[in-house]
Amino acid sequence: MREYPGTPRIDRSAASQKLTDVSDTASQLQTHDLSANIRAIPLDQLLALQSIVEEGSFDAAADTLHISQSAISQRIKSLESQVGHIVIQRSKPVQATAMGQFLLRLARQITLAQEEAAQRIDSEQRNSTVNIRIVVNADSLEGWVLPALAPIAKQSIALDIKRQDEHISTRMLRSGEAMAAITAEETPVQGCTMTKLGSMAYFAAATPEFAARWFPNGLSKESLENAPLVQYDRDDQLQYHFIRRITRAKVHPPMHFVPTSIGYNDAVSLGFGWGLIPSTSYATYPKNTLVQLSPQEPLLLPLFWQQWKLSSPALDTVAEAIIRASSNALVQD
Repeated sequence: MREYPGTPRIDRSAASQKLTDVSDTASQLQTHDLSANIRAIPLDQLLALQSIVEEGSFDAAADTLHISQSAISQRIKSLESQVGHIVIQRSKPVQATAMGQFLLRLARQITLAQEEAAQRIDSEQRNSTVNIRIVVNADSLEGWVLPALAPIAKQSIALDIKRQDEHISTRMLRSGEAMAAITAEETPVQGCTMTKLGSMAYFAAATPEFAARWFPNGLSKESLENAPLVQYDRDDQLQYHFIRRITRAKVHPPMHFVPTSIGYNDAVSLGFGWGLIPSTSYATYPKNTLVQLSPQEPLLLPLFWQQWKLSSPALDTVAEAIIRASSNALVQD
């Protein structure tokens, strides 16, 4: 650029740095303002958000909270104005946005703290209950988790157990929908602690007749492509992990979906298709009902317990029962 005598030079690097400093300062102020706004959120607005997400609609949440639909809508509008973000996607069912998920988790943590405080105050009357929501994979739930939690169910702890595949259960931790989860992910969710529980052992199994028809020469890419497969649901990834270990490639077999653990195992034993059955369940079937399709060691699925980082006697009680039971129910390294 041409310069003329007497024209002051512009230090563009300094100007750029000033702009950057201004931008950083504005960002810090916005963060400070948001933090202050979040601390000032009225509890009834957080409870409105929690109820809407849990019930799936504004109408149902209004009924649960015994207020009008216009009142609950106003609470959400005020909440969104307070944080400067949309917190609810008006879909069917409604879903929390990223900011809504953060606030949902906050709401549940406050609710948990309130319930435990009420329980301590009312301990002599024994009429207060703490609600604990956890996520458990189906095989663990129907295999060893329910017996482990049975003593807790007799205490003043109400268990809300959500069934979800172990490979995606952490989504409910991230969204604030659950306080703890049994998961196959070994990376802790932000704000959670993690404990390794052990590994669940699975056998690839089928009836002798099914194995003779579809796998006369053993497991191969071609046979696995054609043989009917029993899946739990469309989130079930376990069989695919096993297949890739053998084929190193994706296959697209015909599939049956049976969404209960007992029903799944029975479907395999009745010849619907082949599938991966927990070793403990495999041992319960009469001799010659099922055969193992692979002479290799069983597939070991590592499982982990993740829970929110907060002081909660009720949540810790649930965690202790799960961790203690896993030492006997799962394969330990």
